[in-house]
Amino acid sequence: MDWSSIAKDVAKAAPLVGTLLGGPAGGAVGGLISSALGVENKPDAVASAIKADPQALVKIKQIELDHKADLERMHLQAETTRLSEINKTMRTEAASNDGYVRRWRPTFGYLTAVSWAVQSGAIAWSIIADPGKAGDVAQMVTALTPMWGIALTVLGVSVHKRSQDKQTAAGVTSGGGALSSIVKAIKG
Repeated sequence: MDWSSIAKDVAKAAPLVGTLLGGPAGGAVGGLISSALGVENKPDAVASAIKADPQALVKIKQIELDHKADLERMHLQAETTRLSEINKTMRTEAASNDGYVRRWRPTFGYLTAVSWAVQSGAIAWSIIADPGKAGDVAQMVTALTPMWGIALTVLGVSVHKRSQDKQTAAGVTSGGGALSSIVKAIKG
């Protein structure tokens, strides 16, 4: 058992403490909780104390209230580190000279288009080959709707993001899109 395994139960009473337990600061926050509950500094011991003592969650909530500033600072530091790592990865990918990194979006688009064409051909062929089963085929196609919904959503986001990347590389700043235009029209 690790600290993140009790984070959900703790978060019911103390959301900030629960969030921190599930992240990189889990050990430090776990030590604070175990000290307040008078148990060994182990997730198992804290979990047992929470189950055995109805007041344990009240004590944990009090920890959150007493140490709110420090806990918020820890949360902000953890979040800053997480976002920094994501940005570092994104910058590395953007600067990559590897063809695959640059072409994964078009590759996904082409594969989606080919899959769509093959599936459409197979559907048409199956209806022509056995018209009596057209209803069954229609039901099967309906069952595929969630799969295609996800694939086409990913494709749409990828195309949109690639367009933004090209605009940024060309030095064009985005005006905020359609919503921004509507807001400007209302104000103006």
